[in-house]
Amino acid sequence: MRIFGRALAALVVVVAGLLLLAAPASAHAVVVGSDPADGARLKHAPATVTIRFDEPVGLQLGYLRVVDAAGRRVDTGTAGHPAGDGTAIDVSLRSGLGDGTYLASYRVISADSHPVAGSIRFVVGNGALGAPAGGSGTAPVNGAVSALLSTSHWLSFAGIGVVGGSWLIFSLWPAGRRRLAIRRLIWTGWAVAVAGAVGEFLLQGPYAAGSGLGTAFRQALLDNTLHVNAGQLVSVRLVLLGLLGFVLAAVFSPGRRVSWAAEAAAVIGAGIVVTYAAAGHSESAHPRWLAVLVDALHLAAMMIWLGGLAVLLTAASSRRTTDHTDYDDTDYDATDYDDRDELAAGLPVFSRIALACVLVLAVTGTIQAWRELHTVDALTTTRYGQLVLLKLVLFAGLIGLGYLARRVLQRPVDGRSALSRLRRGLATEVVVGAAVLAATGVLISQPPGNVALAAERAKPRQAAVAVTGRARAVVQVDPGVHGSVQVSVRLTGTINPTSVTATASLPAKQLGPIAVKLTKAGPGSYTADGVLLPSAGQWQFAVTVQTSEFDSTTAVATVRIY
Repeated sequence: MRIFGRALAALVVVVAGLLLLAAPASAHAVVVGSDPADGARLKHAPATVTIRFDEPVGLQLGYLRVVDAAGRRVDTGTAGHPAGDGTAIDVSLRSGLGDGTYLASYRVISADSHPVAGSIRFVVGNGALGAPAGGSGTAPVNGAVSALLSTSHWLSFAGIGVVGGSWLIFSLWPAGRRRLAIRRLIWTGWAVAVAGAVGEFLLQGPYAAGSGLGTAFRQALLDNTLHVNAGQLVSVRLVLLGLLGFVLAAVFSPGRRVSWAAEAAAVIGAGIVVTYAAAGHSESAHPRWLAVLVDALHLAAMMIWLGGLAVLLTAASSRRTTDHTDYDDTDYDATDYDDRDELAAGLPVFSRIALACVLVLAVTGTIQAWRELHTVDALTTTRYGQLVLLKLVLFAGLIGLGYLARRVLQRPVDGRSALSRLRRGLATEVVVGAAVLAATGVLISQPPGNVALAAERAKPRQAAVAVTGRARAVVQVDPGVHGSVQVSVRLTGTINPTSVTATASLPAKQLGPIAVKLTKAGPGSYTADGVLLPSAGQWQFAVTVQTSEFDSTTAVATVRIY
């Protein structure tokens, strides 16, 4: 049992460390446009505000609200999807709105069940535009809810992974069902998988709504979870786990032979795998059927491999507590034998199956990573990419440990000695495998790497430059990606300009100078909408400040545009 204690201690440390990475996820859906556009200056107040996304979003626990400069609500009615278009949300505004600055804030649920929040601003008539609105990305999420939801994900994966190891007692080691430690292991995995699924169901509502743990049993949130894809899949999983529990109870019952158990467990297990694969990032993937298939194969290979390792470790570490008299099984007599001999004889077969699982994991993992990352930058600069790298390192470690185990099996020793010598390596493999599952539990709560990178690069970029000894100019480009952008110039310090003009150039590609037609938006504040920056790079903005008929100063600010 000492090896179990060490493995458990290492597992707790690894999982706790990984769960510290479970920061609230940022946006998965991305705003592709709005009416009015963010930063627009209008002659007349619009009748509605519409925001469009790159994928369908939900409003069940979200909102779209518009307020004036004093914070008063100016929207009327309930936000909805215009003409039934799930990729857009809109809300009507009160008639007769006067000149001023208005802010439209929204919170929606993306296709993969993660909350997305942001805002846009616009001006009616003359007046200052105000500070830039928060772009689509950061959605307020309760920290405790987020951490517990990641923990529930991990429990779900770990539990079903352990239950997946029961394939050994249906094939290579039928006598394993007689061993008390094996029965306890499988039932513990089943109970953990159920607890994880219940936790996911209860926490999905507070996570989407941005509320605290105290709202987990609120009827409105539970009802909403039942009506979204993520909640429905978890509900189906709980039903299937119940059916699987019935099958396992029949298999482990003394005095019974259940000829249909293996087939039933395989069908139910496949259904459980699909409930995992059809949720999360695959919901927004195209084509979705391919994403679900790849995720399902990845999870199934994990269950077969890591679950089998857990069963092998338990068999190698536990004392024999087999009672033949409790089982009416004509395949075995009541003579005194160690049932681990049967398992040891099947180890070469397990080794070949494990190798096949490794190949499946490698191929499907590569497809998943490419689907969610696309670029090396997303791999190294986003939380999602860093977790993928961590999984890759841990996976490489598992492959190395598996190779050493195969070397042990190839040595000319008796079966019992081989299984005993594998014990320490098996414990290490189980701990590393649990760490992989913990990383996966955190990973599915993160936005895909390509989405996170795009959201980060779309944030406004700015640079400050000295105009005089007592004044500075802050140049901001929104969004921070090439194309049609808004350029803002804000003067600070002691300076009284009579006019401000600007040009943009990209010397590396011999582009420009491009005229930036600035319009005064307030004291020391100037903006230009619809400025076309056709390429990424280090753009140079030359700001010329005229202070009199004969005096002017030009300063150059460099802004990195993606």
